[in-house]
Amino acid sequence: MNRYFWRYWLPLHIIAFVMLFGVALGELTINWWLVLIAWLLIGPIGNGVGSHKLFAHRQFKTWRPVEIILGVLSTVGGFAPIHFWVAIHQKHHKISDLPQDPSSPSQHGFLQSFLIYRLKESTNKVISLQNYCSRQIFKDPILMWLSRHFIKINWAVFLILLSIDVNLLLSLYVLPVLLEHTRENTVSSITHMNIPLINYRNFNTPDTSQNNVLIGFLTLGFGWHNNHHNNPRELVNTHRWWEVDVEGQIAKLISKGQNANK
Repeated sequence: MNRYFWRYWLPLHIIAFVMLFGVALGELTINWWLVLIAWLLIGPIGNGVGSHKLFAHRQFKTWRPVEIILGVLSTVGGFAPIHFWVAIHQKHHKISDLPQDPSSPSQHGFLQSFLIYRLKESTNKVISLQNYCSRQIFKDPILMWLSRHFIKINWAVFLILLSIDVNLLLSLYVLPVLLEHTRENTVSSITHMNIPLINYRNFNTPDTSQNNVLIGFLTLGFGWHNNHHNNPRELVNTHRWWEVDVEGQIAKLISKGQNANK
């Protein structure tokens, strides 16, 4: 396993289990409004709009302060450092569902695509650094600082909230991070599986990407995955009236001028 697993993912999940056990015993409480607000900020906005639409695909341009805010939100989402997020996602699109794709459920099974691939040291050997989007990250001193200090930043946020109130830590950080991990893991796996009734394809792409009705709504647009794979540069992934893409609309709202790709 990689450094991320040992230094962040494993201890965070152990702590989360202990805290949820405390909730079951009545020792800790959850403020679900805080959980929802924090998840919206670090998940659909930070990771969805920031790391995915802006940094990994450059689907739109925005003002520099907004870029930095998105970078910070994505970082404290705890899913992956920005430079890794961009590099592995670019590689995924180039080799999607081929044997070399570490996140493909058809090639490596559900558990590998849902979680394990990003915890393995070997994944670092297949990421793509020779692409425009990755080069833009490496040129950016602030985004690279956030990437290099990803683990330290997340533990700093953890300790600051813990010093204020353990219930605040649970509602404002631990649970939103777990929800976001689950959201992204679900998209990377289930939207590349052929599941009757809830999965469908609008486009005959060369991979196995699927749109998923439930995931599409629950992830605020991240689950219209076949639409995205058909045109990775498209900002709003709505092709049928029910395909509501909240992430795409937020990105369109904060885009600079007429630079957003329709």
